[in-house]
Amino acid sequence: MKKISRLLMLMMASMLILAACSKDDKEEGNSSNEASEKRKLVVSSFGGDYEAAQMEVLVKPFEEEFNAEVEVVTLYSADALARIKAQKGSPEIDVVQFSGGQEIQAINEELVEEIDSSIVKNISGIYESAVLEEGYGPAMAFDALGILYNIDLVKDVPTSWKDLWKEEYKGNVGVIDISNTFGLQFLVMNALLNEGNEDNIDPGFSSIETLLPHASSIVGTTPDLGNLFAQEEVVIAPYDSGYAFNFSKQGQPIGFSIPEEGGMAIFINMQVVKGTKNSELANEFINYSLRPEVQKAFAEKTGFSPTNKDVKISVDLAEVIPHGEEVMDSLIKLDWNTINENKAEWTERWSKLISQ
Repeated sequence: MKKISRLLMLMMASMLILAACSKDDKEEGNSSNEASEKRKLVVSSFGGDYEAAQMEVLVKPFEEEFNAEVEVVTLYSADALARIKAQKGSPEIDVVQFSGGQEIQAINEELVEEIDSSIVKNISGIYESAVLEEGYGPAMAFDALGILYNIDLVKDVPTSWKDLWKEEYKGNVGVIDISNTFGLQFLVMNALLNEGNEDNIDPGFSSIETLLPHASSIVGTTPDLGNLFAQEEVVIAPYDSGYAFNFSKQGQPIGFSIPEEGGMAIFINMQVVKGTKNSELANEFINYSLRPEVQKAFAEKTGFSPTNKDVKISVDLAEVIPHGEEVMDSLIKLDWNTINENKAEWTERWSKLISQ
């Protein structure tokens, strides 16, 4: 009997161990299933400090809250537009970011789709001017085209676009290539300053032609401009307030000024790529980017101004970046439809001008 009892006890112990192992395996399997159920989203961003800030204050928190995996692809606006155009009908990007009016071309060419208003509810809290095109993705940040300058080497704060032509800066002006949105905006600004506009760009080209002898370099990208400022080859240039903030954070003595003739509005927006299989999550991502706490954190890290009315930025930041609805409304808005229609012709003309 004792032998039988021992045998029964051993059998029961074995069954308990097997049951425990089965439970562990089941729980491990559930954990694995939960991980595999993460929804994936592919989002474009602009690289550098901008992208690093988005990873920290937007992407990572979003992933955690929505049990998602976000892949970030570094693409400047023009490259992003080219990518979704090449992938039309079968996109590999779900959410695309633009900062230079490419969203208008993308809308016209049916490369992006309207947002889902039942999901993107935070749009009700942003400034009216930040709603760029009815039904499509709004601006989640904005800044202004103005004048960047080395505060150690430029004696007086620039107050006019004409200051770029001052003899004291000859040989040290950064002229921005129109392949860069800021260069394109500067071209239009010069047209506006000389009785032209997007429909009459000739005065813009004529004006910049007189600036070229003052140029240190024709600058294509933000990193190139940062390096030229760091090497003191460029001491003044037309560029945007967000990157002025970032350069100064890197330790460069950079100031920013909006000229008395006015600055140009630069809107950073997100669009849902047409044909995405992750439309719901893409809309959630855009909605998340409009949250006041997300926009505040992003502004403090990058210097790009929030578009949500409820964001209160720090006093220190308010002193160095354009912000608020009144400032945003005062900035010059471009006719991107006309610009996009003429961009190819202008680019060819620009190439001939700078190669002379």
